[in-house]
Amino acid sequence: MRRVLGAILVIMALAPLAWASREGGVVLYDRVEVKFFNDGKQVWREEQAIKVLNMKGVKEQGEVVLPFSTKHQKLKVLYAHTLLPNGQKLKPTKEAYNIVSPPFESQAPIYSDLKYQTISMPGVTPGATICYAFELKTVKPYMKGHFWAANYFQERYPVKESSMEVRIPSGRKVIIKAYHMEGVNPQITREKGYVVYRWKVTHVPALEEEPSMPPTDELAKKVVITSLSSWDQVAQWYRSLALNALKPDKRVREAVKEITRGDRDRGDAISRIYNFVAQNIRYVGMEFGINGYKPHKAGEVLENRYGDCKDHATLLIAMLSVIGVKAYPVLIPTRDIADTDPSLPTPGAFNHEIAAIKTDKGFIFMDTTAEVTPFKNLPPGDQGRRVLVVEGKKGILTRTPLFPPTSNVEGYQSQIHITPQGTLMGTLTFFYRGAYADSERYTLITATPQAIKRHVERLATSITPGFSVESYHISPYKDLDHPQVSITIRGKDRLYATPTAHLLILHPPAPAYTRLASLVASKSRTYPFVVGYKMTKKARVVLHIPEGYRVYLIPEDYRFHNDVGSLRILWRKGERSIQFTCQLVLDRATIPAELYGQLRELFNLTVKALKNQVLILEKLPQRKAEAIPFKSKLSKRPKAS
Repeated sequence: MRRVLGAILVIMALAPLAWASREGGVVLYDRVEVKFFNDGKQVWREEQAIKVLNMKGVKEQGEVVLPFSTKHQKLKVLYAHTLLPNGQKLKPTKEAYNIVSPPFESQAPIYSDLKYQTISMPGVTPGATICYAFELKTVKPYMKGHFWAANYFQERYPVKESSMEVRIPSGRKVIIKAYHMEGVNPQITREKGYVVYRWKVTHVPALEEEPSMPPTDELAKKVVITSLSSWDQVAQWYRSLALNALKPDKRVREAVKEITRGDRDRGDAISRIYNFVAQNIRYVGMEFGINGYKPHKAGEVLENRYGDCKDHATLLIAMLSVIGVKAYPVLIPTRDIADTDPSLPTPGAFNHEIAAIKTDKGFIFMDTTAEVTPFKNLPPGDQGRRVLVVEGKKGILTRTPLFPPTSNVEGYQSQIHITPQGTLMGTLTFFYRGAYADSERYTLITATPQAIKRHVERLATSITPGFSVESYHISPYKDLDHPQVSITIRGKDRLYATPTAHLLILHPPAPAYTRLASLVASKSRTYPFVVGYKMTKKARVVLHIPEGYRVYLIPEDYRFHNDVGSLRILWRKGERSIQFTCQLVLDRATIPAELYGQLRELFNLTVKALKNQVLILEKLPQRKAEAIPFKSKLSKRPKAS
């Protein structure tokens, strides 16, 4: 059973003492039994014993958290106790058992059927073992006559023993797929009208934690089961759930009329509706399926002014239908989970919902839960994912676009004057597009005026410490119709260049991108490096040469290219100015482990090359004054009388 919170790690186990300093605990056993019924109901029983190794484990395992739906499921805790190192068994008191609401329920009461069964475990100390078991019955199937489930045999703790027993009604066709379970085949028997599958693994190492690694869901040993045979079935099921909710009522029609007033172009009207939903409907962040799959009616979402992902998509589709634009629900696995396996049709493949418009050139995907992402763009987590477009009774598997590096730009340009004393004066402009614009827009929208001022000052000092900001201007970042966000800063730094008797020595006042080196500090990796998007970082500096100086030393141009990206540094000399440009391009959103060395080389070379850019200006020699003959009026000889 997949946990919503990290307080319970589903499948952990024993390993040699080498892991003791890394992991907070070890699961001695994780035993799962699942029984499916032809009507779609199921019974899931699970028992675990987790040994706590250190204070990290105390924090992680002290609270057992079991999510369930009051509409669809019944949860029963079979037992729970803490086994101390001396053999003493401590049972939680009645007060330790609590059913609580999600933290967002007070702000979003329409999701009140999602509850958490919590158990505060007593006596949790290093060396103690937490033991518990529960039974979760699905009494109201999410899809009548069908079932699906997944079990994970590996996560962030080591595994001593993990097993799963699945009972499927005889004659029922199912698809069962195992991932990363090489050499582990199920035992299959027939017992009393059921086909029984049994898997068991032992001594499974914990997944190694690495920065920017793929989701655990993509790496872990797991088994997935579905009774569905096609994606059309998934599409037809979701269509039946959402059909009534997608109908616009009077409230929706009146809102659309007001939002699109004065728009003659349909594209403008679509953009206005998208912007309205993105910026006025508060997003309640729950994964698709956690609170069920049926969206609320579009009119209710509009009136409440909040909703989860499926509510956002539903309202957007309903509002677009008012202006005659057909849009479709899109079920999507974000980069937080594994990508969709085309051979395994199941609603469990998705954790998010967006919407799409079909055009002659393909689909335009829209995610209004990303309130800072403009129309026709997508947040990085939605890009390059295999999605299911619910087009009527058809389910269309396709991919969202993975935008090119030119779409995600962190840019900088400046016009700089240097005085003979080494003072820098001028304007610094930071501009952002794509994923970088989303991040910058969010920073600005959520900041106070004082915080924005501090943010501007931090940007300026990232170019040159000690830069004194005299004024600044920010583009209309709240307007999603302006996809680029820019900040222009005017000011000076009195101690930028180093003056000597005859020279001015300085670096180009541009970003150094030093953080890139820290991202690839490790020499090697086990898993791919996930950036999530392709990107470009570029800078352009025009530096005006002070009067009385000329260029003494200018660096050579530098170019580098490998299988993951490229770096280009160019210098151009004008009559009284010098232009410096730098461009780093990352051509891959995910770098395989075997190409990590090339990513490391690219990022480290970028930081080193920029650090080594030194410009030297030379003071012009003063021209000596020419001797001019002096003629006095008195020297003129008088005429003879």
